[in-house]
Amino acid sequence: MKSALMAFALAGLGLAALPATSRAEQLQRFDGYVVHYNAFTADQLAAEVAAAYKFQRSRRQGLVNITVQREKGAGEIEPVAATVTGTATNLVGQRTVLVMREIKEDGAIYYLGEFPVSGTDTLRFSIDVAPADSSKRHTLTFTQNFAD
Repeated sequence: MKSALMAFALAGLGLAALPATSRAEQLQRFDGYVVHYNAFTADQLAAEVAAAYKFQRSRRQGLVNITVQREKGAGEIEPVAATVTGTATNLVGQRTVLVMREIKEDGAIYYLGEFPVSGTDTLRFSIDVAPADSSKRHTLTFTQNFAD
């Protein structure tokens, strides 16, 4: 039951944990893959999720969440392991290399990376995704505003 609770809590990171203004679906499609992504401050994590995965709950700490799925046709998708790397860069050019953690939970695969947030901040993310079953690497970029 605990495992199912954690999977549900992580799956909800993209919707329930974010403010209403950030809830638009964020995804990019690449050669038969769908990459879902979002970034938020870690104070939005449920306490039990933060404790289980050893994340510090703080508005000065951010998390980027990446999932990679293969399109199988007829609207079906399946999670795919991938090599995920990336950076977060603020407006003055300070760059943080994201150390991504792979989390496998109840048939889902998530990649979570931490980064610092300095009060009101705008960060530009550059994420490289290489699905394990493909020889191609794809880059997605997005910007996220954080308000203090």
